[in-house]
Amino acid sequence: MMEQSKSISIAIAKLKIAYPYYFRELRTEELACLVSMYQEELGIYNESTILSAIKSIIRKNKFMPTLKEILDECELYKTHQKNIVIEKMIKAGYFKDPKEIDKTYKFMEEGIIPDWLLEDMKKYGYEEGHNSISTNSTKMLNNGGAS
Repeated sequence: MMEQSKSISIAIAKLKIAYPYYFRELRTEELACLVSMYQEELGIYNESTILSAIKSIIRKNKFMPTLKEILDECELYKTHQKNIVIEKMIKAGYFKDPKEIDKTYKFMEEGIIPDWLLEDMKKYGYEEGHNSISTNSTKMLNNGGAS
């Protein structure tokens, strides 16, 4: 939760720099409301998703985007944090169905890993706060075999 709050603060700071005229007119109460709305709506996305979306918006929008535009862009850039241990579990055949894998990543992203899954993950070497890699790095995991 703290990481998302920090990501949203960074996103707002970037928007303030990119669109100074929009923020110049905002009163303190309006800015506080904007921050609150952004935290409420963008809090479901991870840092990579939020910052990629903001970067894209700044590159193509002349004017300050609406919250809806930011949410739409987040959906386009949506990423999940992959986990080295989950990759090991997949290779070992732990999951019987791809939906189980998706559910596991969702649990991890939301920070609500069930105890039974956490215990199994620890058997594969999971340590909380470690083992995460970005989705862009997953290509390296797949280069082990001959093509």
